[in-house]
Amino acid sequence: MMLPDKEESLLVETYLGRVAPLECDHLGHMNVQFYVARVSDAAWHVMASIGITPAFIRERRQAPAAVRQEISYLKEALAGDILRMDSGVVEASDRKLTFFHRLTKVETEQVVMTSKVFTVNMDLDARRSTLLDPAVLALARARLLPQDAL
Repeated sequence: MMLPDKEESLLVETYLGRVAPLECDHLGHMNVQFYVARVSDAAWHVMASIGITPAFIRERRQAPAAVRQEISYLKEALAGDILRMDSGVVEASDRKLTFFHRLTKVETEQVVMTSKVFTVNMDLDARRSTLLDPAVLALARARLLPQDAL
C-alpha cells in the first residue's frame, strides 16, 4: 500500500534488514513471533520521533504501554527477503497513542504485514495511566497519518 507523498513523509523508517533462515517455520515463511518482534523494535524508533526517547522515559518515568495490537499478514516473507518497516502515529489523545507499522519487501515493494498498536501512556511508578507530555502530544498530533490512508 503506497500512501500519497505527504503521508509518506509522516512515516519513519523503523527497521531495515533481512529474513534469516532460522526465522522461518516449517511452512517456509517468517514465523509470526518475528513479525511481532520487529513491531516491538520499531516502536522505539517511532516513539523517539515524537520525543519519547529512552532518556525521556527514564527522566519522566512514563511511557506508552501496549494494550492491544491488530496485525494483518498480507504476503509471505521468505528467507533472504530484505524488509523495511515504516511507522507512524494514527491517533493521539490526552492519554492514548496508536501507532501504525507497515512491513514491505524492499525488492518488490509488496506490503507483507501491517499492524496497529494501541497504547495508553503509563506512569511507571504508579502503574496507571497518565496524561501525555504536552510537547509529545503536540508533536504526535502534528505527525498524524490520516485514517483513510491506511
